[in-house]
Amino acid sequence: MASKIDESILELWKDFRDSRVRERVLSTAAALADRDFTVLPVPTTSEANRCILSGLPVHQPVFYWDTATLEEMGIISTLAARGNHMKSAMPLAMGGASRRRSRIPSRAAYLSTVCAVTTDGMLVKVEPELIGVWGPGRKPDSMILVAGFNHIVDGLEEAFLRARDNCVPQCAKRLEFDVECVRTERCVECETPLAMCSVNTVVTRQPCDTGITVVLIGERLGH
Repeated sequence: MASKIDESILELWKDFRDSRVRERVLSTAAALADRDFTVLPVPTTSEANRCILSGLPVHQPVFYWDTATLEEMGIISTLAARGNHMKSAMPLAMGGASRRRSRIPSRAAYLSTVCAVTTDGMLVKVEPELIGVWGPGRKPDSMILVAGFNHIVDGLEEAFLRARDNCVPQCAKRLEFDVECVRTERCVECETPLAMCSVNTVVTRQPCDTGITVVLIGERLGH
């Protein structure tokens, strides 16, 4: 196991009963650590929430992408009750802000999920399009990306399939877009796709100027 992962985190898995889930999560975490991501592999949602709370200062504003995973965790309401200024990034993707304002402020943290994490440590589709996470002058102070056991896939091909057939239809449904994939709950290869399904971001290594923490959870979360 990669030495970059804190031993106290690894100790949480000592009594975890499902060896298949444990090995898949921890081996993926090791691959992420080898690519210089900060990674917190935890067995339960409650431990994930504890890690997120301890990693975010109370005074720091937090932008978040409204996903089923974060909703199931209850982390948004928990952070708000603690005193963090919480703001959904979803209106930015719906044209509710000018191009100049559709950016995550540099002093803020960005909390979201990721469509897929490959077993060799790459992140696929970490931001909906039209949300300014990457680029000069629009990088958040930090990013926390949460993924359940079901987000782990065996390679980029499977990751792109998961983004196309799972994440994008569910995201379009949450945004109340009237598109065919919402009705079919899978990609139908539209000739005029929404912007959010035309590009998949792939992060192969920790960027030098934006800290990314990946919280891997040994539970199925979201879609």
